[in-house]
Amino acid sequence: MKTWTEEIEINAPIETVWKVIDGSEENLKKLDPKIISSKVIEETEKRIGSRYLQEYKEGKKVMEYVVEVKDYLEDDNNKMFEIGFELGNWFDITVKYVLKKVDEDKTHLVYTTTNRPMKFFAKIVMRMMGNNSSVVKTHVEKIKKLSET
Repeated sequence: MKTWTEEIEINAPIETVWKVIDGSEENLKKLDPKIISSKVIEETEKRIGSRYLQEYKEGKKVMEYVVEVKDYLEDDNNKMFEIGFELGNWFDITVKYVLKKVDEDKTHLVYTTTNRPMKFFAKIVMRMMGNNSSVVKTHVEKIKKLSET
């Protein structure tokens, strides 16, 4: 299992940053153009347990997976959104966004992703991939850019 964490200060109000990472199909596509769609399977009142069917294009291959909201918090000063999904029966992936209001125009973001291989061969592939921290850093910088424009 590998975990990557990246933190960044964003010069935007917490609500603005929250809208960028809220999980809506429109915003998901802005964050990652490889996401083709995200459709509701089941939505719960408190969001925890909500599930979405997403389609993701990698090269010519389109993969489908179910994303489930594992944890969720939304108040004026702190927001958190954690999802989990299995990618191609190879990896169990967890993604977590934690926002903290610094002041009216600044937000602190902590982004954490965990990738757990589900098969022996996936462990080998993950070792060969090495440190994927540049992908995590790029993702966080994209959130910052989208929030500040």
